[in-house]
Amino acid sequence: MRNILENEQGSRVGLEILAIISAVLAIAVSIYLGVQLSALRQRFASALGDGDTDSLAHLLAANHARMKEVARRLEELEQEYNRLNVTNGLASQKISIVRYNPFGDTGGDQSFSLAVLDAHDSGYVLTSIHGRQGTRVYVKPVDYGKSKYSLSTEEQQALSQAAQRVPQAGKKEGKES
Repeated sequence: MRNILENEQGSRVGLEILAIISAVLAIAVSIYLGVQLSALRQRFASALGDGDTDSLAHLLAANHARMKEVARRLEELEQEYNRLNVTNGLASQKISIVRYNPFGDTGGDQSFSLAVLDAHDSGYVLTSIHGRQGTRVYVKPVDYGKSKYSLSTEEQQALSQAAQRVPQAGKKEGKES
């Protein structure tokens, strides 16, 4: 009988030790999980900014509304960009002038031919011929690099120079940015 009691007491001590080890392990695991939960809450709070951490749905709804507004504004800007792009193509942007002396008996290069073109090489050539009796001015329309009127050598030179120009946004001619 004594053996049985000793066995029973030994088992009880073994069970008590096992219970203590289990309790210590449970406490260690709960401390670890508490630290992990605290770190997760801090990351969650920093992701939400200064907002209330309990209103994640409200924050997501506000962000969604902002995204829709940004998308709407982007669409407006795209439409305005396309409109300006079309308008810009029609603006006078390629200009060239050729000065010359059409008559040998007058002094200086008082006459000129001025070509003004858009992005499609359409526009006009303005010519002023200065002589002793007066000054005459002529304008000849240009469509896609050609005029239905015959052009003088100087007018063709001004037209050719203007057509070769490539406008660059943000740069002034003759200066490097």
